[in-house]
Amino acid sequence: MMTVLQYLMSLRPAVPMSVEKPCTETSNSELRRWIKDGSVTLNGERWDANEELPPLIYSLVFFPKSHKRRTTLV
Repeated sequence: MMTVLQYLMSLRPAVPMSVEKPCTETSNSELRRWIKDGSVTLNGERWDANEELPPLIYSLVFFPKSHKRRTTLV
């Protein structure tokens, strides 16, 4: 089974650009921090980077609390 982090890595380049290094692809460690900080929600919930992916994904949101950076993929 695939973990949440592996799933997000597989979505590149659809994942938002790096905050640390603008105009570059997001690093794995930056993705982990986003997941840990609650900046990524799957199906409206926070997940751990190493948790198994839920069987059905109906919502994937980056930066759900930000009005400027909010990005919805699914």
